[in-house]
Amino acid sequence: MNITEISKITKWMESTDLEEVTLRNGSNKLSLRHSNAPQNQNFKIQSNLVPAASPFIGIFRQSEKGKELKIAEGDYVRKDQTLGYVEVLKELKTIKSPCDGTVKIISVEDSRTVEYSQPLFFIEPK
Repeated sequence: MNITEISKITKWMESTDLEEVTLRNGSNKLSLRHSNAPQNQNFKIQSNLVPAASPFIGIFRQSEKGKELKIAEGDYVRKDQTLGYVEVLKELKTIKSPCDGTVKIISVEDSRTVEYSQPLFFIEPK
């Protein structure tokens, strides 16, 4: 097996979800492992950010029509403060802050479809 064949195999591996391939040709054996494959699957992600999730399926709106409400990353918000809305069947449902804190991440753009329980904002509690 030459370097050109190995290069083709590695490019092919990158286009699949395979983590490892072993090729045998007589007494020759070649094993390739995808370098992005996780070595240890027992990991835990911890965060102190609190999500403000959508309680509905609908369209995210930053503000009511004709009114200005624009929450930005870095803004300080109070518990139960309105962060935005989800439009459901032409009716706006309010998304409220779950806690006092700073908005760290806004994970959806205005006028985008959102799913039930999808995090819309992430707030760092104070």
